[in-house]
This record gives sequence, C-alpha cells and structure tokens, in this order.
Amino acid sequence: MARAPQGIEHLNLENLSDEQLRELQTHVKDTIDERVRNRLDEYRRIARDAGYELTLTRIGEEPRRRRGRSVGREDRRSEIAPKYRNPENPTETWTGRGREPKWLQHQIAAGKSREDFLIDRPRSGEAA
Repeated sequence: MARAPQGIEHLNLENLSDEQLRELQTHVKDTIDERVRNRLDEYRRIARDAGYELTLTRIGEEPRRRRGRSVGREDRRSEIAPKYRNPENPTETWTGRGREPKWLQHQIAAGKSREDFLIDRPRSGEAA
C-alpha cells in the first residue's frame, strides 16, 4: 500500500495560477487566524479562572487610547496658579478647583474663613 506524503512538499505550487495561489494564501491565513483565536479564547478562560484579564494588541497597531486622547497630542491644559496657601506648611497650596484639601477643611472647621488663606497677589495696575 502506498504511503501518503507527510509534508507540503508534495504540493506542486508551480502549476497553480496566481489567483489560485492568492486563494490558497488567504485560506492558510484564515486557518491560522482561526487557530490563534481559539487558543486565545482558551488562554483568556485560563487567565480569568486565575483572576487575571488577558488583553492583546496586534503587532504594528497602536493600542486603543481611553478618553479619546490621540497619540502624540500635547496636553493643552495650562498650569493654574495656586490661590490658597497653608500658613502652617507653605508648600501646601490649592488652586481653588477640585476637592478642598484637608488642611483647609480643618482650618474652616476651627472657625477660620477660606479668605484667610488667600495668597496675596498684586492686582492689575498695582506694583508688586
């Protein structure tokens, strides 16, 4: 009984047309992609069972950015000058935006006003 060839060496690619070769190439790529997807699904299940999340990025693709920020764009937000300063620790300042800092909360709870901690800045037209 004749034995069937084991490798792909028995394929005579020279006799295939260009279109047939492209079709074969597409079929091979699709088959490999399907195998990779199946293995990835298996690896994701294993990772999830172990308490991990598996994410992959195709080589050559930029990772997806969250919050819509595009790659290479500079942060257009300018720095905001502090408006309030802790007299007990002058390195602690607050711009007046966002959550009020603990040091200011404690001072206000002790009976002081927020205006007591304003940083003195010359107004427009005044000398420094």
